[in-house]
Amino acid sequence: MANTIAPFGFRSFGHRDGSAPTMGFERRFIISSDTAQIFTGDPVANSSVAGSPYITLPTTGTVEVVGIFGGCEYYNSNVGRVVWAPYFPGNIGANATVGPVTAYVITDPEMQFIVQGSTSAVLGSSVVGWNIAYLSTSVGQGNTTTGISAASLMSSAGTVGANSSFPFRIVDVYSNFAPPGVNGTDNTTAGAIMVVAPNNWDRKTLTGATT
Repeated sequence: MANTIAPFGFRSFGHRDGSAPTMGFERRFIISSDTAQIFTGDPVANSSVAGSPYITLPTTGTVEVVGIFGGCEYYNSNVGRVVWAPYFPGNIGANATVGPVTAYVITDPEMQFIVQGSTSAVLGSSVVGWNIAYLSTSVGQGNTTTGISAASLMSSAGTVGANSSFPFRIVDVYSNFAPPGVNGTDNTTAGAIMVVAPNNWDRKTLTGATT
């Protein structure tokens, strides 16, 4: 049965060594005036503010990332206290006077994720072991009710292959784990769900920052 295109971002799928996952969360920060919306399951990158601990949305889907966004905390002036949210709504205005937003990011380089392919091409078992980019226009476009990302893999020609700069590596197809008939398990049509692992991530690169 053909897959239904319903991306949900990068969802944790367990640790590569099979151990019980701790989700690999690291505390980072978002500049409170950042206009980007960031959803649970979106890849995030370092901000262009030199030497800062801030993260933001990457400019393209083919570059190094910090990890996967997993929610945030910030002061909400409407309720007069710090609130937890599954997504950052972008530019929190008057709340900026109390400092940056605390973000939680999965940075563990051994974590695996499931993520749906885009509509541009078919992904299947033949691409296991290849590196892959994600669709940059799909990040920051999630559901503001649930906070869930709409990020998907960029499955078009030229964005799956040996390129070492691509942020993810395909390690398996979801159909090897999910029951038959589950959405995303048809590897003959676009929108197949793949199991991916970090490739070009901050904690896996050997070259340190120069600024």
